[in-house]
Amino acid sequence: MPPPPAASSKGSKSAPKAASKGHEPSEPKPGEEVLQGDIEVVTYHAEDSGYTVLKVMPEEGYGDPEDLIRGRSSAVGGMSDPAEGMRLRLFGEWTSHRMHGRQFKFTRTEVLVPADKRGLVKYLSSKSFKGVGEKLAERIVDKLGLTALDIIRDTPEKLSGIKGLNGAVREDLVQTVQTAYLTHKLRAFLTSLELNLWQIEAVAKKYGPDCEDQLRENPYLLSTGITGIAFRTADRAARSLGLASDAPARIEAALVYLLGKAAGNGHTMLPEARLFEHARELLGEVATNGHLSDAMALLVTRRQVEVDEELRPGVELVYLPMYATCERLLSANLASLSTAGTVALATDADLAAVEANAELVLHPDQRSAILGMLSVPMGILTGGPGVGKTTVLKLVVELAKQAGQKVVLCSPTGRAAKRMSEATGYEAATVHRTLGYDPMEQAFAHNEDKPIEAGLIIVDEVSMLDLMIAHALVKAVDRSTRLLFVGDPNQLPSVAAGNVLADMLSSECIPTWRLTQIFRQSETSRIVSNAHRILAGEFPQLPRAGEPKTDFYFFPVEGEAESAQRLVDVVTERIPKTFGLDWTRDVQVLAPMYKGECGVDNINELLRERLPQKGPELTYRERTWREGDRVIHTKNDYEREVFNGDMGFVKTVYSDGSGLVVDYPEQDLFYEPDQLTDLRPAFAITVHRSQGSEYPCVVVPLVMRHYLMLQRHLFYTAITRAKTLVVLVGSERALEMAINNTSQSNRESALADRLQAALG
Repeated sequence: MPPPPAASSKGSKSAPKAASKGHEPSEPKPGEEVLQGDIEVVTYHAEDSGYTVLKVMPEEGYGDPEDLIRGRSSAVGGMSDPAEGMRLRLFGEWTSHRMHGRQFKFTRTEVLVPADKRGLVKYLSSKSFKGVGEKLAERIVDKLGLTALDIIRDTPEKLSGIKGLNGAVREDLVQTVQTAYLTHKLRAFLTSLELNLWQIEAVAKKYGPDCEDQLRENPYLLSTGITGIAFRTADRAARSLGLASDAPARIEAALVYLLGKAAGNGHTMLPEARLFEHARELLGEVATNGHLSDAMALLVTRRQVEVDEELRPGVELVYLPMYATCERLLSANLASLSTAGTVALATDADLAAVEANAELVLHPDQRSAILGMLSVPMGILTGGPGVGKTTVLKLVVELAKQAGQKVVLCSPTGRAAKRMSEATGYEAATVHRTLGYDPMEQAFAHNEDKPIEAGLIIVDEVSMLDLMIAHALVKAVDRSTRLLFVGDPNQLPSVAAGNVLADMLSSECIPTWRLTQIFRQSETSRIVSNAHRILAGEFPQLPRAGEPKTDFYFFPVEGEAESAQRLVDVVTERIPKTFGLDWTRDVQVLAPMYKGECGVDNINELLRERLPQKGPELTYRERTWREGDRVIHTKNDYEREVFNGDMGFVKTVYSDGSGLVVDYPEQDLFYEPDQLTDLRPAFAITVHRSQGSEYPCVVVPLVMRHYLMLQRHLFYTAITRAKTLVVLVGSERALEMAINNTSQSNRESALADRLQAALG
């Protein structure tokens, strides 16, 4: 994008001053160095992340202090819309890269008006201006001079008479320059408020290039209107703009921000008293009850929040509108489905025949669950590991198909859907795919007007189902369709807001079958027995000296660094030697947190060092990828058919830096550099990211540094991801804390209340 046609050339010792109006270039902050000059070559630019590699022709006094001969400087950092010929003032530091040598690593940019005719011509003939070649650019500059950009912006009629500048080319030239002025003026303003690149781009995209006046009046639009910009960032901007600490806009913004933060922590709403308490902590003494009540009233009037005063007498429940709507509609649709008329799809005799054919002997609880779920319009099957949920599901599907029903199986994630397919022998898909998600429209094909075509829909791993997706799914279920939910409420809840499975169970309004009997094949498994012991708050059973091989071990180690080293040795040496497992493929480290010696990031690096180094490397945004790296995809990409949680291995890294290939079980997939933000190293991942997956062996570090995440349900989730082996490494104190800590906060939600009101 073009620069603001207004900057002077202050700081350049060689460039003539342009007689244009505008701001003076900013001075560097303490510790910052400056590189100033024209972009000669845009080596690389990623549209989504802004990551940019440039060749810059530095102005006198601004080149590499260690190399004044080379003439061009390499610069790496984040920016928007670079163009050859653009004159920049870059702020950062000179560094030395082991592969690319000396380069300027910049953290912020300032776009300046081209300083001379050469730069201005090169700039106007760049790709930023459609149809303006070098000859036409020269004619424009010859007629208008060094203030050409100002003239084009303010008095475009002076462009008349320039040979070759007609019609659409002229119109596009004027529009581009005028938009550029506003855009870069806005970016300079936002930079002065200490916003980073992605925040600046998010603001420009949300509010447009002419929003400066709007933001000056209410800088809290930064935090209330854009996900990911914290209240403290908007608060800092407000202080720099002189807003009072008791300004109504500040108090209103704090309440909206706190509701959004609560949603990020899984809550669909907050009681008003609790919301006001958090507001007082955030805002200080200015947050009086009077101020907070006044702000709440205004927010309700403007429909920025919604308050329910009826569900819980004496308690006002405060929602962001979208969560109030979803919760209300989800409860209404669940109630409607649960009261639909239905007939039983199978008899005792039907089940007995299927049981005999499969050579099974069902437990009475299993038999009751199968026949029960095939006789109700909606139900829930729940239970922990080893209780036979999979067996029940297989027979439910088989009997439903025998009764002529079309059965649809789905789960919240791709990995969970794949597990469901493998376990039942029937095809399963993600909830998004079942609903016909269109990534271009960001909408579902199936809804209340076009329901899913099925006689029976079974949803597995419902503990992972958040409020928004649950609402989208249930409203797409026809009243003639049976809906069955399957899940373990002791697993971690959904990442997004809501606690759907737990709320449905606690309402006691939906028919539920709880399987508790551990079956013979699982009785000898310490993974299963210890999972149940941990849920009961008991210490796991560990092997005694001289005992034959088992499937559950604990290596006590004191010290975080020592634990990390022992874990790496156990993963790469002891497990392969003792159990014959390939540690690169069969062993998954599950850590509670990313940071620390035993965090995901460091464990990945330590394990990676144990791989033989071969072939080229690809570095992008400070992360280096090599052949053999285990990786996990972190977003749903329906066009390329790769999904959040899919794991693979880097198969090929291209030496020219053009990208790499990941080997997934179903396909090989090429990633360009700017697509690598969708990948993370995966020899170690977080427990949360493991939900819905299973691995032959799971290794869990337990150290006191992770005390905030040492919680019973998280620990339980980790060990139940293992199929054949669990190994714990760390301190006994941390293990005891993980077992005894039940302080995982209950999620604030009123779905159970609404179900009870509708069906109770």
